[in-house]
Amino acid sequence: MQLRQWQRRAVDAFYAANSENFLVSATPGAGKTKFSLYLAQDLIRQGVVERVAVVAPSDNLRIQWADEAAAAGLKLFPVAPGDNDGYSKTGYSGCVVTYQQLLGNGGGLLRHAMRRRTFVILDEVHHAGDNKSWGDALRQAVEPAVHRLCLTGTPWRRDATSPIPFVRYDDNGTVVVDYAYEYGTAVADGVCRRIEFHAYDGEARWTDPSRMRRSASDENGKSDVSVEFTAKLGANMADEDVSAALDTVYEPKYAWMPSILAQADAMLTELREDVPDAAGLVVAERQWLAQGYAALLEQITGTRPPVVVSDPKSDPGSRIAKDQIDRFRKGTGRWIIAVKMISEGVDIPRLAVGVYASKTQTPLFYRQVVGRFVRTRPNEEINARLLIPAVPELMRHAREIEEELRHQLEIAAQEDEKAQQEGGGDGGQGMLDFRTPLSASESVFDRAILGGDEVSAEELAAAQERAQQLGIPRTYAANLVPLLRAQVAQSEAAAAAPEPQAAHKAEIPHYRREKLLRQEVETLARKISYRRNRPPKDINIDLLKAGHPKRSKATVEDLEAMRTTLLGWLGER
Repeated sequence: MQLRQWQRRAVDAFYAANSENFLVSATPGAGKTKFSLYLAQDLIRQGVVERVAVVAPSDNLRIQWADEAAAAGLKLFPVAPGDNDGYSKTGYSGCVVTYQQLLGNGGGLLRHAMRRRTFVILDEVHHAGDNKSWGDALRQAVEPAVHRLCLTGTPWRRDATSPIPFVRYDDNGTVVVDYAYEYGTAVADGVCRRIEFHAYDGEARWTDPSRMRRSASDENGKSDVSVEFTAKLGANMADEDVSAALDTVYEPKYAWMPSILAQADAMLTELREDVPDAAGLVVAERQWLAQGYAALLEQITGTRPPVVVSDPKSDPGSRIAKDQIDRFRKGTGRWIIAVKMISEGVDIPRLAVGVYASKTQTPLFYRQVVGRFVRTRPNEEINARLLIPAVPELMRHAREIEEELRHQLEIAAQEDEKAQQEGGGDGGQGMLDFRTPLSASESVFDRAILGGDEVSAEELAAAQERAQQLGIPRTYAANLVPLLRAQVAQSEAAAAAPEPQAAHKAEIPHYRREKLLRQEVETLARKISYRRNRPPKDINIDLLKAGHPKRSKATVEDLEAMRTTLLGWLGER
């Protein structure tokens, strides 16, 4: 297998640690599975282990691991519930089971299979801390393993009062990660897509019989009536009011969701001009809402999208959902709607537009949803887009993710410039309540969150118009916003200071513009490096051959010319 740079470093870190337990936190789409399977094969080649056992959180992932192992040349048998012979099946290098299967006699069968030296991979290991019975069964089943590789794709904090088996904690009770590869670094390396967060506001009206007031409408002059509430999504509200407002706007019969879905489908149409099989995902709160969204999308597109639901009490239901996801992954359909099913571990690389219609506001679930849209494919350069309600907590999560990205891009740019100078080149079922949604306005684009900055509707429209003028695909419009801001700032500074002696006031925007250009050139160069499977220094050499100066000595005009060249290379197919 050809490993990415982070995967090679993680392999080296694993061997350097020389520990029975090793925890890797890597962003969704970065390639945790490939890294793990390479390490498993390497340990078998060296004679350190004879067999491999993978423990995954769901039936869907159990099959997915077996399929990917087979593609990598490693035969792992996916043990179905009730199959007592699959754990040590002849002709296989090991097996794949779920955490759930270890609760019964599966735990003893897996432990018995480890009489031969075994390497264990624990996928999404944080689930073993969420469910104490899973954790206890896991500890008993895989304790004899030679090495245990723990994986997670989502940053999480878990104190030692709810311990995850085989994971270390520091003195403050916080999980210790042995190797981390997070979203910001992955985008800077060109391994993951960048994602744009588009927030939409709107007004909701509802009644709540649990909060009553007195009225003089009956014959005695005293009666209780429900209080009616009205709120904007972006307003600061109590948690119960946020929940009620979201319940209201998520109703298919009111104006907010139809308008959101129409705008999302328009975005998808735009992206499909460059990526014909690009697809969209709606993450729904409940099954009946998902069916309502399917009907709305059928009106918009003419085709009813599939609705997938994960029912943990029904294996047949989970199988049906898996088959639907597999067909969608391999097909060219526009939309899929999910309740819980696609929050974690499902690989559909063509997903490019998302609608977040869940009431869950935890960073764990939010990042799991974001992870569905960041996977890259060869010869494909687009920003994914996630449409979210403009509630403060979801906006905060989006800003945190984008701040991570901006920080990593700045680090990458500094490292590259230094190298040149040195001569180198649950898914939200919610609580039952008796509130009554009354109405919801149409969704109103509130702002986008890009690179940690908030971008207005007017700025995004101006960037799209400018992209068309430059002959750049509209999908790159968001990347132009910071540069257009810098140009506006320069113009305003010049207008405010017409006298020659005050001209120096425009120097600060000019410096900021240069910094932004350097970041953009760095990002484009790394994307091309990833697409061409060549080291970043080779792209720098290509720029020199094309007549551009070293980036460390480049002026703003030089950087603009580099950006044009790099965009041209990205447009080549």
